[in-house]
Parts: sequence; structure tokens; C-alpha cells
Amino acid sequence: MPGSKTISVFEYGWLVVGCSYGLSKTVFTDIHYKLLNRYLTQNPDCGYFSVYFNRIRFCNYVGVIHVGDVTVEVLPKIDKHISDKSVWQKILVDMLAIALHVDAQTTTFANIQLRQFNVLETYLSLFLSHAETLIHQGLVKKYRTKSSNQNALKGKLLFQKQISENQVHAERFYISHQIYDRNNIYNSILPQTMQCIQTLSVSMSTSRLCLKLLLDFPECSPIKVSHKLFQNLSFDRKTERYKTAIELAKIILLNYHPDVKGGNENILAIMFDMNLLWESYIYAMILKSKNFQDIECKVEAQKPLYFWQHPDKWSFRLIPDLVVTKNDTKEIFILDTKWKYNRDTAIEDIRQMYAYGQYFEAKKRYLLYPEKLDDPKVMKQDGKFYDIIGKEPSDENICGLIHIDLLTIENKLNREIGKEILSVCFK
Repeated sequence: MPGSKTISVFEYGWLVVGCSYGLSKTVFTDIHYKLLNRYLTQNPDCGYFSVYFNRIRFCNYVGVIHVGDVTVEVLPKIDKHISDKSVWQKILVDMLAIALHVDAQTTTFANIQLRQFNVLETYLSLFLSHAETLIHQGLVKKYRTKSSNQNALKGKLLFQKQISENQVHAERFYISHQIYDRNNIYNSILPQTMQCIQTLSVSMSTSRLCLKLLLDFPECSPIKVSHKLFQNLSFDRKTERYKTAIELAKIILLNYHPDVKGGNENILAIMFDMNLLWESYIYAMILKSKNFQDIECKVEAQKPLYFWQHPDKWSFRLIPDLVVTKNDTKEIFILDTKWKYNRDTAIEDIRQMYAYGQYFEAKKRYLLYPEKLDDPKVMKQDGKFYDIIGKEPSDENICGLIHIDLLTIENKLNREIGKEILSVCFK
């Protein structure tokens, strides 16, 4: 199966019908435009892009949309930073690996050569490498109940079925009995994901690996893909090792839209809200650094707290992005992550931060932005709330701005960002 052509654009970028993109001069055709238009019509709440006359404009979502024979990569970018799309390809993949809790040190993820693939191929290769690891470790077995005709009585005899099925075969027994094998939901999800990948225009190496792994999987019962299926899925001691592969498969299966009419123009949209991705990355990095030097702290993401009740007894909640508490002094600071920096700080954000401080008893609150910086790589500016009567700014109630560089000097993802944030916030 031939690999697909790739078009790379930055968030809030445009695709125009008839224009060619990249070194390969891949053309965005009217067919691609109509497919994306139809996709948006069928999924009006997706918010990935907007449709204009003969052009598409992307929004604050990043990731990949595989449409027909073209893979569109929507990449993040910080103002004033390098515009090399290959750099931002790697940044996006690294951030996804961290935000999706994929340990790049213990998987083959670090060995995947991004320069040979696009972001979609890298994501699929990551899933396939986890599936391959599971096969080498041995696929899990589970008990399941099977009802069938047998020549021996074992298990539970189903009387109604026995009467209807075996009137002329008294030597048979229609029974319900348990089987211990590899035909279970965990092993069903993975090959179904591989079959989905096979319908896409992917590279020959990805297609071959899919076929190889499918041959190693046992025949499993088909599943009906839905959000509820994954919500009801639980992991125990034996299936915990499946968790990452299942999470990757979930994103692929739930975002795959087969072309029922045409049969060969399938769409796979793996897109992430850049604001949420930035928040998840910062949370993971601070969590990793919570015992940094003499700073030992507790990190909580999306911690809710009720602050108002309606007369009908329903309530509103405050949900800050990150609440960090120092273990020894119980000092608290709150972070609200923002992907794009607006020089005119929104008053709604400041009011929100004021409420966070009052209800979470946090003297320090910060709006956190990524920005191109030279030296130092993190800059903190303290703004002050006025006292309760509005006469004087208070040194005790701070709502500041933190600007931090997402990239290192070598234009790689800054993996020390958690330590840098904790250092400036707990000064």
C-alpha cells in the first residue's frame, strides 16, 4: 500500500484549493476540500477547522487529519520561535508522548525516526510498537462464557435450548460453560485498530508490520467501538500492561470515520486542543519534578471546589488548572496555563485568579505562557491585587505572569520546565 502525501501547516494556518505545499509540492485538491467540508457537516462540534470558499482555516487544535491520499499535519508554534516545521513535528510528538503518559525511555518510541515519517506515521508506529511488545510478553487470557452443543455434560444445562435444539439428538447437551482463552475485549481492541490502520494510505513498513502483528493475534470476537466501551474498561494486575496500547487505540478508533459511500476516502482525525495539551505537558513535567532539590510538593490537576449554589440546589465549581502545595510550609500556588499570550491580559482571567486565591487559600497565582526567551529561559513578573477597599496594592496577594521557553537552545523540547517553574514560584 503506498504511503500518503503530507501537508504541514501551523495552527491557525490556511489550506487553499489548488495550492501546493512543502518540498513535495503536494496539492490540496477540491476532492480533499469537499471531504473535509463533509466531515465538518457530519461532526459540527469538532472545532478542528473552519470552512470558507475554496479554503480551510485551522483553529487551536493540533495533530493530524488523514483525508483520502493526503495527511494534513497541524503543528503548534510559538511566536518569534523558529519556523522549521520538522522541529515542530518533533516537539508535537514529544509533547503527545508525555501528555499521553507514554514513557519514551522504556519503549521503542525513542527509536522511531521522525524524519522518515510524518506525525501520523509516528503515532501509528508508537501504537504498533506497544502491541508488538504485548505479543512478545504473551497475550492475556481471560474467562468467558460460551453456550453451545457438546457431547458431554459440563457446566450449566440450558433447558429451553436443549429442548429446541436436541429433540432428535439425545446424546448432545446444550450447555453454558466457561472457557479460559485469549478471546477477550483487550485482545479484540488491538487487532481491530490494526485493521483500521490497514484501510489508510500508510507507508509500506507500517502496513507490513500491521499484517505481521495481525497474524500473531488469535481470532477474537468483533467489538462495537464507542466511548462507553472504553469508559467501562477496567485494568487489573494482569492487564495493566495493556493500558498505554489501549489508550493509543482508543484515540485511533474513536476518531476514524470510514467512507461508507466511496469506500476508499476514509478520514482519521487525531486532533488535540493545544491549550489542554500544554496544560497536560506542564502537569506531567511538574509532577516529575515535585521532589526537586529541597522542594517537595503535592501537585493536583483540575481540582474542583464549589463556590456558588443556585436556589434549585445545583452548583458552580471553580476548577484551576494546577494547584501546587509545598509539603513543609503548606504554601500554595495556582497555575493557569495559557498557550497564546495576549499583551492585553483579559480581565476575566484576573477575576478568575482572584477567586482561585480566595477559595483555595493561595497567596500566589500565575498565568503561565510559553514564549521565546533568550536568557534566562524563564521570566516571572508579579502583579498585585489591591486590598479589599481598593486603596493600596497588597504584597501578599499576587497574580503574576510567568513566561517560559518551551524549547532548549538546540530547539528541542525543554524537559527541565517543571524544575524551572517550581524554582521561580517557591522563591
